[in-house]
Amino acid sequence: MPSVRELEELVATLGDDHPDALTSRNNLAEARAHAGDFRGAVTDFRALVKDHTAAAGADHPRTLDVRLNLARVLGTAGQVSKAIGVCEPLLRDQVRVLGPEHADVLETRQLLANLRYKAGDAEGAIEDLEQLLAALSHVLMPTHNRITKVKRDIAFLKRPT
Repeated sequence: MPSVRELEELVATLGDDHPDALTSRNNLAEARAHAGDFRGAVTDFRALVKDHTAAAGADHPRTLDVRLNLARVLGTAGQVSKAIGVCEPLLRDQVRVLGPEHADVLETRQLLANLRYKAGDAEGAIEDLEQLLAALSHVLMPTHNRITKVKRDIAFLKRPT
């Protein structure tokens, strides 16, 4: 993996909107997030969303990926309501473009359920998990570990308190 400095030099050489530069900028933003610089990562991912949209269009899979990265970083940084605000329209776009059973859609549904739970919206989390379970049931065997875990999560959220 190239160093942060090497990534920055590559971006400077290629220009911000070159496909390789966009990939390098995404890697740089991920590196910032892994290093705990969530503010810098959020700033980078917001700029990447704009640049990917301009370069490839709002519905391009890479643009959708960068939006998912932004939602993840916001959630990790504790900005749960902002992360939900990114996830909700992202999920609608992913379902429309990729289909309801695509792996990225399933990941976004899981993230959104987790974010809703963190925000104190257990009912919303249950709804998201039930939709996730329905989609997983079309692509996985009924005894798959992921299906079992989602069922456990739903039961946990529905338990009497």
